Amino acid sequence: MSSTLFPGDIFDLAEITREVASRDPERDAVIQPNGRDANGKRLYRKHSYREFSSDIESVAVGLREIGIAERTRTVFLAPPSYESCVVGLALTRVGATLVWIDPGVGYLNVAERLNRLNVEAFVGIPVAHLGRMAFGWGKRFTSKAIVVGGPGFPGAHTVASLRRPIPAEIRRASVTAEDPATIMYTTGSTGPAKPALYRNRELSNVFRAVHHTWRFSEIEGVPIDMPVFPAFFAVGLSAGGTIVIPPIDFVRQKPAKVNPRALLEVINDCGVQTLFASPVILENLSKLGRDEGARAPSMLTAVGGGAPLYSHVIGPLQAMLGVGGSVHADYGATEALPVTEMPGPEALEETYPATARGAGLCVGYPLPRVSLKIVAIDEEPIATLADARELPLGEVGEIIARGPHISPMYADDVESTDKNKIKGPDGEIWHRLGDAGYLDQKGRLWVCGRLGHRITSANGLMFPLMCEPIFDAHPAVRQSGLVGVPNSAKPGVAIPVICVELADPKAHSKAQLDALRAELLSMAASHASTRGISHLIFHKKLPVDPRHNSKIERPALALWAAKHMPAEHRSPALLESPGASQSVG
Repeated sequence: MSSTLFPGDIFDLAEITREVASRDPERDAVIQPNGRDANGKRLYRKHSYREFSSDIESVAVGLREIGIAERTRTVFLAPPSYESCVVGLALTRVGATLVWIDPGVGYLNVAERLNRLNVEAFVGIPVAHLGRMAFGWGKRFTSKAIVVGGPGFPGAHTVASLRRPIPAEIRRASVTAEDPATIMYTTGSTGPAKPALYRNRELSNVFRAVHHTWRFSEIEGVPIDMPVFPAFFAVGLSAGGTIVIPPIDFVRQKPAKVNPRALLEVINDCGVQTLFASPVILENLSKLGRDEGARAPSMLTAVGGGAPLYSHVIGPLQAMLGVGGSVHADYGATEALPVTEMPGPEALEETYPATARGAGLCVGYPLPRVSLKIVAIDEEPIATLADARELPLGEVGEIIARGPHISPMYADDVESTDKNKIKGPDGEIWHRLGDAGYLDQKGRLWVCGRLGHRITSANGLMFPLMCEPIFDAHPAVRQSGLVGVPNSAKPGVAIPVICVELADPKAHSKAQLDALRAELLSMAASHASTRGISHLIFHKKLPVDPRHNSKIERPALALWAAKHMPAEHRSPALLESPGASQSVG
């Protein structure tokens, strides 16, 4: 399927579904958990490609009737389910532009971001429509609101109400490869959230890249995928495969709270072969293998993304998979999904020992048709590649990438496009990933941390991923976060502070904590990248991002650290800044 995926670079998942339905109509398209029987065994509802394609084509006609058609900007706030898959693929049939945003960023933030775009339609579950009305998520959408799941919502079309007779001649979308296919908002963790625009061409190439990294070509028969990350709900379907809806309450459960036992149960019941998830979900899953010997023999590929994936997760997870199965980490950004891939076995055997010594995190090799460069760090826009100074192998700088699947611009945001895109000599667009890193002799990329998280200390520049793994390697440490606290005695120079979350906070007395602090700081003094750290604070639970529950929220952590520094080092200006009271302890 992947060799002929999206002919003409037109992102039309409905057409793929129709082709599979014509060849193999009884193939399972979507499998959804459906309660339990009297003995507690989980039940499932299976939807064939015949049913699925028929529902898609029927709803697509209804979408056109209410005015959702080519290039209609349509907010999509519905987690994976059979009904949301039907609507999602019907939207690709009519050529609408899907707008993806994570409500976990906060209700008012969703409103602010959607109101920056000229959004015309809204698809969501009932609670999303409630948020639309209560918090002003875009326009009122009087005629183009669709509710998925539940009992419906006042003024919104139900999916059933959109069904129409399927025409004898299927109408395909009148779009080109240059037309917008989707807009994905970044999380805004290091600055204002930005609306990354993918045209049909780039989005088609995103799915081609994902087919490569999901290893679909190595699967005999029909791929079975579980879409734990909602934005990737259609990956398995794009390969003519089966998707299994995960047992996750996406409204109430954050990734860290997903039940790994329920996840493993469904994986094993349905023979799931591929899984992409945030590191915290994979970590909790891997604990079942490490502590209880649990296995997932059908699994061939487990991919971590959105935050670093470390050895304590990869090793146990690898042991859970079937024969020939592999765990690897993908690296990229909302605007570049993904750009590199790091094989788990190579990471365990070769690069993680260097990471634990302060070398940064190796995120692996560029994917096919992806090019990487390291350029000198520059806070200003870089108009052309000729304006950037490329750095040699091994030297830390700013990471930029180009590839056929990378978003070329931001929607309705020329300023962000100018700041984050660089034009090459032949017109190609290079994306500034916002990370510092370097390339090694094997062509592998090593990431040192976000540029916005680097610290200018008395000892020079310090990068989080060159410091934190040194502390994380200690068995008593679950994770750590490096932040800089303003130095009232030396303006412009920050005091580096390492905040440590313990693996078992209750296992240490006050005296033991003091001894552990001294031990960790002594260990830091023996490494060049951490030699300047003399302040270590224990934190009950480090704040993490809302989307993946894996990336450390450093602005919040920095405010907390400033409050817990010795009094002589505290900065009154920082302590009185807005939001300082929102720190977590």
